Amino acid sequence: MVFTQNITAAATLGEVLALLNLGEKPAKTPSVKVLMETASEPIADIEGCTLYSNGFAVYRNRTGRTVVWLPYCAGFTFFFNKLRDSEKDTLKEAYALPEDCLEKQPWVIAVTLIGDHRIESNSMNRTGSRTGTTDFSSQDNGEKDGEMEEAVADPYRRAFNWYDGRMGENPLEAIERRETREEMLAEMTEKQREVFVLYYRDGLSQRQIAGMLGIDHRAVGFRLEGALKKAKKFF
Repeated sequence: MVFTQNITAAATLGEVLALLNLGEKPAKTPSVKVLMETASEPIADIEGCTLYSNGFAVYRNRTGRTVVWLPYCAGFTFFFNKLRDSEKDTLKEAYALPEDCLEKQPWVIAVTLIGDHRIESNSMNRTGSRTGTTDFSSQDNGEKDGEMEEAVADPYRRAFNWYDGRMGENPLEAIERRETREEMLAEMTEKQREVFVLYYRDGLSQRQIAGMLGIDHRAVGFRLEGALKKAKKFF
C-alpha cells in the first residue's frame, strides 16, 4: 500500500481509518518486537505513537510501551469505583464517551488515551491492584496486549512502577511510592543508577545501553546486578 500523503498529528482518527481502509483485525495482536520486524516502514511516528499501514500502532510513554489496533481506539468507557446504594440514583459506575467522539479527535490523542490505559492496566496486573484505586477500561473487545514485554520475562521489572499519580489513585500512595523509589535510587552508585533507570524505566536492552554509554554489555550487566542487590530490600 502506497500513501501519497503524510499522516500528521492533526489528522483525525476517522480520517486515518478511512485512509487505511482496514479489514478485520488479525486474530493475534503482534508484540512490539514482531511488529517492528515484520511490518513495513511506519507511516507516522508522532509523540510516542508509531503507526503502521496494517493498522497497528506502537504507543510508548515513560512507563512502558504497548501495541494497539487503531479501530479499537474509536471507543472508550470509564469504569469508576462501585457505588453505594444511596448513590446509584444520581451517579453512574461507567461512562462511555459519545459515539464518534474519538474519531473526531486527532489520532494521536485517541492512541494515547488507549495506550496509557493499556500500559497502566498491565502494570496493575503485574504488581497487584490497590484498594481505593479507580479502574478505567477501554472498549477493546477483550483484546489482550499480545505482549508482556521483557517485564514478564524479567521478574524484577514487575516491582518497579515509575508512573506517579495514576488516575483515581490515593495521593498518599503515590507519594510513598515516589519516596521509596528515590530512597532506593540514592542507595546506588551513579553508574548503577544510570543503567538501572535506562533498563527498568526506559525499557532499553542491556546491549542498547552498552552502545549508548560506550561500554561492554557485560559491564552493563555487572552494574545492573549491583543495583538490583541494593534495590531488593525495598520490595
